[in-house]
Amino acid sequence: MNKKHIVLATLLSLTSFVVTAAEAPKLSLHRNNIKVWTYQTENNPVFQYKAETTFDVPLERAVAVVLDVERTPQWVPYVGKAQLLSRDEKKGEFTLYMVLDFPFPLKDRDVVIKGKMTKNADGSISIKNNAVQNNYPEQPDIIRLTKYAGDWTFQKLANNKVKVTTTGYADPAGAIPLSFVNMFVQQQPYQMLMKMKKEIYNPLYAQPKLPDVLK
Repeated sequence: MNKKHIVLATLLSLTSFVVTAAEAPKLSLHRNNIKVWTYQTENNPVFQYKAETTFDVPLERAVAVVLDVERTPQWVPYVGKAQLLSRDEKKGEFTLYMVLDFPFPLKDRDVVIKGKMTKNADGSISIKNNAVQNNYPEQPDIIRLTKYAGDWTFQKLANNKVKVTTTGYADPAGAIPLSFVNMFVQQQPYQMLMKMKKEIYNPLYAQPKLPDVLK
């Protein structure tokens, strides 16, 4: 596997809003064939989301976009840097360091992510990610995220049609204005999938090569 290709389940929800009880998923946005649900659970009083859409391309092509770490800042909002720290191609495991560029006056965030990619019995591909404690040095004026989880799922609907689902949450730590929180939890996954819709037709992914663990 080329070094520039690694799983990047990129920084799904980075918002928090404490509530006292669980809430059922709410369809917050439905536009351009993209649906975004927001919800909360009793065990995790942090805004979570699920977003899904379909692309008229083979499953492998959609996965290849998410695996191309070098181009991630081109289509994932707020991602300023993504760096591969380690990988195990046989196990399908990896560790990433990522920096989020938030607008002034908010401080930037960073996170170390441990992920695993698998091909399921039904032919779908899953990428699961969690924040981990790591000795990667913390940077001045950047807040380290320690609570993060996120998944990608790619399901083949036809030879040239794939359903893409992304879910996740993160506690952004520190103070973030409510206006930014409300915008981020709904708009970030929507904007990400809209940009992915363009990126997926980049000639770079015309003949995608996935790691052996996904074949």
